Amino acid sequence: MTSKNARTAAAQVEAFNRRDLDEQVSGYAHTFAMTDHARGSTLRSTGEVKKWNSEFIAGSSDARVKIVEVIDAGDIVVSVLEMDGTNDGPLGPMPASGRHFTTRGVQILHFDREGRIVAHDNFFDQLSMMIQLGFAQPPPQS
Repeated sequence: MTSKNARTAAAQVEAFNRRDLDEQVSGYAHTFAMTDHARGSTLRSTGEVKKWNSEFIAGSSDARVKIVEVIDAGDIVVSVLEMDGTNDGPLGPMPASGRHFTTRGVQILHFDREGRIVAHDNFFDQLSMMIQLGFAQPPPQS
């Protein structure tokens, strides 16, 4: 049986894929921190999280996230995710490359006693994504 917290984690991904950003942030507590570790930024409001997602969607309008694995530890839910899409809009200062990407990541959600997200740690392999899009070079092989 899947816990309420694991269902909330899955619902968050499903809402992103539907582009329902209001629903995507509905599981957050009034006070929370969402940290994008690859970019070194922490968001503290649902408005900031929706803007963060909107900017990514603007850079890849067909981006989809698939849940690969869920580790349900009660008040902590870890989801291994796979994202793919086409870079058809600007990503920050970089123009659209028109290239497809696939990358994996992990999100760690911490829940309070009421089942609301109080901390969200997001780790995605942005280097491989940037290499696939032509914005970075692969590291030299030894």
